[in-house]
Amino acid sequence: AVGEKYLIDLVVSSIIVRAQAEGFNGTRGDGFPLAHMLAQVAMHLSSTDFVKAIMAHIYTVCPTTIPTLPAPKAGCSEKDLMESLSMQKQKNGEYETFPRFLARTEGIVSLVAEIMCSIPLDHVMFGGSKAAILWLQRFLDLLPEEQTPLPILTAP
Repeated sequence: AVGEKYLIDLVVSSIIVRAQAEGFNGTRGDGFPLAHMLAQVAMHLSSTDFVKAIMAHIYTVCPTTIPTLPAPKAGCSEKDLMESLSMQKQKNGEYETFPRFLARTEGIVSLVAEIMCSIPLDHVMFGGSKAAILWLQRFLDLLPEEQTPLPILTAP
């Protein structure tokens, strides 16, 4: 059982590294094939350890996929804010740049959405296709209340 959990963790860790890589959402388009494979694997395993492991890894590197907004304490330091967003430290001890953080987060959020949209429709990962609508609704609920229309700038 320990060996099985180690193997699952190793596979899931590799998947998460790939989903965070630059170009994951690029022209290579490996998001949907990977998501489909994950949904298929989850359907055929008798244990839920794989599903729990991938969800835990995803929520650790990208809490936005829950989805919820991080709630740092008022007046927190920049370091505390970066950690609440799950920004990663580079080898030199500095946090990743914001554009890199957004690209990495986009890869993970896309993978979650692609998993939910994968067939078979009754797969269990992230609640499957039925949960996709609820998940999207929670993201939409995070948007601020209607604002006054923004002016559209056009060239003269």
